[in-house]
Amino acid sequence: MNFHRQLDVLDTPRLARIPITVIGAGAVGSFTVLALAKCGATDITVWDDDSVESHNLPNQWYRLADLGRPKVQALKALVTEMTGVEIKVVQERHQGDGASELVIACIDSMDGRIALWRQLHPRPALYIDARMGAEVGKVMCVGAFGSWYEETLHPSSEAFRAPCTARATMYCASGLAAFIAGQVANYASDRPTREAMAIDFRSGLIL
Repeated sequence: MNFHRQLDVLDTPRLARIPITVIGAGAVGSFTVLALAKCGATDITVWDDDSVESHNLPNQWYRLADLGRPKVQALKALVTEMTGVEIKVVQERHQGDGASELVIACIDSMDGRIALWRQLHPRPALYIDARMGAEVGKVMCVGAFGSWYEETLHPSSEAFRAPCTARATMYCASGLAAFIAGQVANYASDRPTREAMAIDFRSGLIL
């Protein structure tokens, strides 16, 4: 791909060299992987043990033809077709070992986030946690010693549980992926990252 139109705003050659691990290939994860590949990232590893189901199609980057396929395999084929980037995939749940320089957590439970943060070894230079509701989301960028981040972690039993019909929309998932890609671009270009952003896609508010 020709990245000429972004070279003055994004250090694409450096981005291509940064190893990135994306944990979760669902709503936010699938859009994020495609966005990063479109930006010029080439060393991307994606972990997920789930398969594509019918309720995933409206809010995740998958096709009707992908129904029943492992998400990581379907995503690998899509990213290669659209960008030429051959991502590495692992059809398993990530256990925290062998983290990359940059880790993006796109998982859907607080218990999973707690376990992942505790297990990550070594801690990445930048850890991005994406949290999504139907029309609101949060993106947090954490350094290797993110003590403030641990204060945002609480058990799933204490988290608000939205009804099944109010959990995900395409515009929230794809929008959060854009904000994540923007923070990855900042990191690759030696610009500061924003510790936390909350985005309300219904009202257009960014906090």
